[in-house]
Amino acid sequence: MKIHQRHFIRKDELDELKSLLKEFYSAKVIESIIPNKSKVEIIITEENDKLYAVNGKLTLWKSKEGYLPVLTILLDNRLGLKTIVVDMGAVRFVTNGADIMKPGITHIDADIKKGDIVRISDEKNDRTLAVGKALYDADKMRSKSGGKVIKNLHTIQDSVWEFAKSF
Repeated sequence: MKIHQRHFIRKDELDELKSLLKEFYSAKVIESIIPNKSKVEIIITEENDKLYAVNGKLTLWKSKEGYLPVLTILLDNRLGLKTIVVDMGAVRFVTNGADIMKPGITHIDADIKKGDIVRISDEKNDRTLAVGKALYDADKMRSKSGGKVIKNLHTIQDSVWEFAKSF
């Protein structure tokens, strides 16, 4: 990823961004991503991705699925995102971008709703592997015997992760 343009956003743009984030996250999560009195910079890449750096640290990515927390902040701080836990056999597939299938899941947070942005972690270390989007409510996920239940959106192998490491 190469930077095409970057600049700090104005207060009214920041307020608009926080308003848009309310569609995806609770006020607590938004405050964790963008604390009050933060300096927020927008970075537009040559691929037309929009990334947001808060106080000099890359924290948010606007993808076609919505606004996703960048994995670098999830490794340090879980942000209170709802979580799906996968077994160790699924780890290499998840980190390579595979969607999350029901047989590989060992735990599903009870309050997950269809469309929620969720954190995907491994069962042994509780390490964040990816960010995904729930395709079903938690109860429906539990009742399924197989098939895809989470769409994988951001992993430790993708271009945003690589960009965040070098930022």
